[in-house]
Amino acid sequence: MRVFRLMVSVGLLAGSVLSAQERVRPAADTQRVELVANALTFSGRDGKTLVSLPRFETPVSIDGDLSEPQWQGAARLTGFSQFNPSDGVPALDSTVAYVWYAPDAIYFGARAYAPAGTVRGTLADRDRIQNDDHIQFILDTFNDRRQAFVFAVNPLGVQSDGIRTEGGLGGGGRGGRGGGGGGGGGGGGFSRAGLGNADLNQDMIWQSKGRITEFGYEVELRVPFKSIRYRVGSVLNWGLQVVRNTQRNSYQDTWTVTSRGNASLLMQSGRLTGIHDLRRGLVLDVTPVVTTAFNGADDNGAWKYGSKPQYGGDVRWGLTPNLTLNGTINPDFSQVEADAGQIPGDVRFALFFPELRPFFVEGNEQIDTPNQLVYTRRIVQPVVATKLTGKISRFDLGILSAVDNEKYSASGKENPLFNVVRLRRDISTQSNIGFTVTDRREGSDYNQVYNADGRFLMRNIYALQYQYAASRTSVEDVGSNGSIWEASFDRTGRNYGFRNSIEGVSPNFATRTGFVARTDYVQPQANQRYTWFGKRGSLVEQMMTFLSLQGTWTYDDFFNGEVPLETRGSLSTSFQFRGGWGMGLTPSLESFAFQPSRYSDYYVVRNRGALRDTVKFNVGHRVPARQLQFRITTPQFQKFGASFNTTFGRDAEFFETAQAKRRDVNVTIDLRPTPQLRTSLVMLHQEFRRVRDNTTILRTNIPRLRMEYQLNRAIFFRFIGQYESRLRDAYRDPNGEHPIVFRNEDDSTYTASTRSRTNGLRADWLFSYFPSPGKVLYLGYGASLTETQAFRFQELDRTSDGFFIKLSWLYRVP
Repeated sequence: MRVFRLMVSVGLLAGSVLSAQERVRPAADTQRVELVANALTFSGRDGKTLVSLPRFETPVSIDGDLSEPQWQGAARLTGFSQFNPSDGVPALDSTVAYVWYAPDAIYFGARAYAPAGTVRGTLADRDRIQNDDHIQFILDTFNDRRQAFVFAVNPLGVQSDGIRTEGGLGGGGRGGRGGGGGGGGGGGGFSRAGLGNADLNQDMIWQSKGRITEFGYEVELRVPFKSIRYRVGSVLNWGLQVVRNTQRNSYQDTWTVTSRGNASLLMQSGRLTGIHDLRRGLVLDVTPVVTTAFNGADDNGAWKYGSKPQYGGDVRWGLTPNLTLNGTINPDFSQVEADAGQIPGDVRFALFFPELRPFFVEGNEQIDTPNQLVYTRRIVQPVVATKLTGKISRFDLGILSAVDNEKYSASGKENPLFNVVRLRRDISTQSNIGFTVTDRREGSDYNQVYNADGRFLMRNIYALQYQYAASRTSVEDVGSNGSIWEASFDRTGRNYGFRNSIEGVSPNFATRTGFVARTDYVQPQANQRYTWFGKRGSLVEQMMTFLSLQGTWTYDDFFNGEVPLETRGSLSTSFQFRGGWGMGLTPSLESFAFQPSRYSDYYVVRNRGALRDTVKFNVGHRVPARQLQFRITTPQFQKFGASFNTTFGRDAEFFETAQAKRRDVNVTIDLRPTPQLRTSLVMLHQEFRRVRDNTTILRTNIPRLRMEYQLNRAIFFRFIGQYESRLRDAYRDPNGEHPIVFRNEDDSTYTASTRSRTNGLRADWLFSYFPSPGKVLYLGYGASLTETQAFRFQELDRTSDGFFIKLSWLYRVP
């Protein structure tokens, strides 16, 4: 009977299935898909951030379409939260990210939902997508929560990549006029998630595509394991954070719930687990480089060109997954774009220009040392150079050796030899200690720096940092020793934060491998920050107040209890308004005294009838200063974005030791009439006028125009025009308006201070074929011209020009 009942039941069930096949099967399939999807869905809002990463043996084509079966079986990262301007609330726009891996690469994808017509995306040049909507995948392959690779794409798949490093000494004001910037990063601020916190100079080889859709946009990425370093092991766990940036409202969203009150973004990342059996293979990249320049110059009234081809090459060898050896022979370190003109905030100190040369930027994070004690632009044109970088267990290692061209030596006959060794040891979750030794030798002359630094994180919001470095220098058998040191204590809170620091550089400290703009000072600084968050969609979504107090002593005066040489106090208030508008206001009060030792060669020429007398210059008294800084920024509209920044008030004029009226203006306009065409206009203006008679002491105007047409992702045409107009009046004694002269080294003759004016125009045209890093064809022309009167453009005289061709082609050994 039981058997009969069972047969009847089966028959009835079969009949039901056959009679309603179209209805039952889809329901079962849907249920099964939902079960699989739920098992592979990891919501950051629900705290499901430990991802068992799916593996597929078959790769997919990177076309920006996430319809392949591998994407259906990928881990789905959902439940994004807002991070900026306020954290902790659900994201306004939905985002679904996908991740899985194959034996030779890791794959990322994302679907970003947005209202129709609001997506910002252009065919931008590589690493220039900050003004577009974009998604970042921040991959911590050593799972140490200290450094991570950043892979970012805009809606059209244009790439930006680099290295994000957490912590590190900020250097305070570095002896200058720091603090009060209002950004919050240096004064108990929070760790932002944007590309601005990553070093984007390093380029890696990976593939990406993107497309704008009806729901928003969709992107697809493939990152080969050959292109990254990672910890050695049979089963690996990696950190992952996904960040979405939306330009229409300046919002930032993160996959995991990320607190602005935490000192580290990477500590709050999710984890990819169970990664195994990676097939990295041989990692050997060989890049031959050929460069030819045809430089023109005036030769007795005739314009002639000379050329000299240059051949070189780079080699990158991945010794292990965590160690990389780079080498270069006679490398091409020419720049296809001149450094943008700058106006110094403090005219006493040298300007800092970042390193852009590919050999040096790769792995640069492994030798980077606080307070710029390693500055590779000191190596001007090396004949040969090698570099070993990587991580072994809990130790970060960087070794750099280079032989520079002899023409950059003091004698012009010796090849300067550079050596840099950096070792950093991880402690606990985010703390570390580091040691650096730098050495530059030129014949019997040498400069050595021995550095120790560390950072200790406490309760995720407090950080204690220190640095001490000693220098030993010998020039023509005359030796000198010096030191540089810094200590700081930070609190990175959501609403309240601070950074209190003290730094000092002794008079005889010297570094020939680093960049230290000022010596002989001690500078304590106290910065306090309070941040208020409004509701999303309110008129003011964020307000930050930043109080900074700073004093600067000469090195000996500080330890002798003397009064400070300089004092500064500022109160900066910044606002982020609804829709992405920003505004900031910073009043400041300062006072400056002048060191007589810095004016030892100053003399004054006094004419008394037929008599002419040269007397010692009397340094002026302490000068008060008060200034107001104002800035406003627009959101990045579909075709337009702009910013305006101005500073005006009374300031110290250090060349005449007097008070001056100061005015700075910085205007940036970004136009994007089509996805292919981008135009950027920057205008810099600075002017100092004497308070006593309103005459001009210094005036600088630098307009810069940059136009790019991106034919496709690999080909673009670019024009850059920059005009520099600089006026410097002859120095005058504030006490009697007498001319100032400078005593020469022979102590018997003088050089008069004269009025100087330069008006120069630089124009550069470039055709670029850049399909991927290391594969480059550049064809360019540049010319420098001058004229007597500024901005007339009628009597321009060509001073130099040149055509150049550069070809490099990276070959990756299979």
